[in-house]
Amino acid sequence: MRFHLGFPAPSITDLKMPDNAALARLAEARGFDGLWHSNQRFFREMFVRMASSAMVTERILLGGAVADPFAVHPVITAQSLATVDELAGGRTTLALGAGGSGFKMMGIERRRSAQALREAYTVITGLLEGHEVTFDGEIVQAYKARLAFEIDAPPPLWIATRGDITLETSGEYAEGVIIATYATPGGIQAALSMVAKGAERAGRSIDSIRVLSRVDTCVHRDQQAAYDGLREMIANVLFSSYPDRKFVQRMGLEVTEELERLIARQEVELKPQVAEMIPDEFVNTFGWAGTPEMVANRIVEIHSATGIEEYGFWAVMAKGQTREESLKLIADEVLPRIRSAIE
Repeated sequence: MRFHLGFPAPSITDLKMPDNAALARLAEARGFDGLWHSNQRFFREMFVRMASSAMVTERILLGGAVADPFAVHPVITAQSLATVDELAGGRTTLALGAGGSGFKMMGIERRRSAQALREAYTVITGLLEGHEVTFDGEIVQAYKARLAFEIDAPPPLWIATRGDITLETSGEYAEGVIIATYATPGGIQAALSMVAKGAERAGRSIDSIRVLSRVDTCVHRDQQAAYDGLREMIANVLFSSYPDRKFVQRMGLEVTEELERLIARQEVELKPQVAEMIPDEFVNTFGWAGTPEMVANRIVEIHSATGIEEYGFWAVMAKGQTREESLKLIADEVLPRIRSAIE
């Protein structure tokens, strides 16, 4: 099994660049297989943070999540990834996703994201493999694009999503799929079935696709503190996915009218109010929250039901908890319980 660690943007708003390196060293020392760097705008830049981590680590995989095809051209994304990969000695990886953060500020419209991701994936893959790429897609275009330097091997690419269409189409072409947000066996099974449907349509087997279950996680010895710590992230999920509620309804849940009216306004300053209204059932369905034993049991249950071998803990802190405390709890008290139960 492989265990990945990430810190979503709200967890690193105060993480200054000199401190990023120390966090990367700690993640590697505590045995995580991968460390992922979020791309929430306009926090500290993702590829710069990946470079900082590369300078102080030797083994750990360094990921970026997510790069979208709208705010940055895929050719530039390929250039950035290849540069950091060279610095890291071939230890990088990148997840492509629909994105959305900062789009309103930049006047960017997200459209046909599943198609856009497929086109971006094609362009970036070609460039990383050292090819000259000419591509005339519906959303992405490139003309005789080529990187002016070579890397030893192309970094693995993922499609990260919770959306139905993107889950299904990613099964047709992606090397790896990150199933985001779904935190229960039933939710993950539903996502896997969509990936498998796309794979079958393309004459592929889902067994050939690398799958990572990535979920916002709050671990604390006080169960209530962990639940309260995760409500804001669930609010972020509902904000960023609006008006798509298929993934909510699939899990037998409904966003209340009162909550939906607030979310529909898409005003960032309303997120704390929305977070206070998030019920426990939403936390249980779209997050891993609780004591170390509770969270470990969630992963063991999912592994037993799905066979997934890779898990990403996107660490969110409970009130008063530090990043380092969260990291150590996951590494020292969650992962050993999982390994012991599965072995």
